[in-house]
Amino acid sequence: MQITELILLRIYNIVGSPIWVSQKDGQKVYEKIVTAFRAARVVKFSFAYRENLIPAFLNAAIGQLYNGDFSEDFIKTHLVPVDIADDDRGMLNVVIKNAKKYFANPNGYDQAWNEEMGDGV
Repeated sequence: MQITELILLRIYNIVGSPIWVSQKDGQKVYEKIVTAFRAARVVKFSFAYRENLIPAFLNAAIGQLYNGDFSEDFIKTHLVPVDIADDDRGMLNVVIKNAKKYFANPNGYDQAWNEEMGDGV
């Protein structure tokens, strides 16, 4: 039986602030999670001390995990949100749902967006 190492990532410590709104800060969190995943670690990521949180941050931090580098099953078993309020969990669930849809057909979504914005073929 293989024992998987657990790591606790505190978003507050990675970002250095209780305000989590920028994609740049979300990218920092994403990179920490990916590093842990590549070492086959289970990641507990803590929402403690959060004051502001928006979907753009979560898209960068969590949504892009569904880009195909890791299976959905791997993510489910290796990513554990902790210290999370119900509202934040709801936002996280929506971000994950939308990321799965997008990464299932990124070209189709991008084309539809470009057509909607007038940049399409």
